[in-house]
Amino acid sequence: MTPEDRERYVKRGVKLAILGTFIFAIYLVERSIGETETAAYKTLDDCLKDSKFGPDDCKSSFETARAEHLKNAPSYQNREDCEEEFGNGRCEQTSSAHGGGAGHYSPYQWGYLIGRAEKSVNGVYYPAVPASALYESSHIPGFVNADGWLVTNKVGGFKMTYGNGALISPDVRTTTLARSGFGTRHVSAS
Repeated sequence: MTPEDRERYVKRGVKLAILGTFIFAIYLVERSIGETETAAYKTLDDCLKDSKFGPDDCKSSFETARAEHLKNAPSYQNREDCEEEFGNGRCEQTSSAHGGGAGHYSPYQWGYLIGRAEKSVNGVYYPAVPASALYESSHIPGFVNADGWLVTNKVGGFKMTYGNGALISPDVRTTTLARSGFGTRHVSAS
């Protein structure tokens, strides 16, 4: 074996060792992220009846979701665009508390998301699920969040993984152009 062959052999071995370490690290991270117990409810009473969460958790999550809805609900310049996305009679005029300001239209809040607090058990990380408002789109079956991500297609409990887009909180200050649908809406942070 020539010195050049040996050098190539060593470099290739180092590259493979680095690649193997990287793949193993990804595997460990994936195994260390658990699913978080979560639920979607249409009303506060639904949460209280289910008894999956305590009354205080149900109430505080509902209040947090309602406050988020008033500030961050999807916003449209006119009622027609809002109703095209969420259905006839399912939109209301926004107040001055909304990030887009008064005079726009947003969908009614059709439910809310509640989840367990952040925890770690035996090295497995379970992320917290922020309480958030949920909406029923006329184009996507189930509940969507303010950014249009499908959260769930059922009412009640389910398990949510960390990579789910529903765990991402929407920006507080947004500007929305008059375009139809979640995929064509332009949002810019101020």
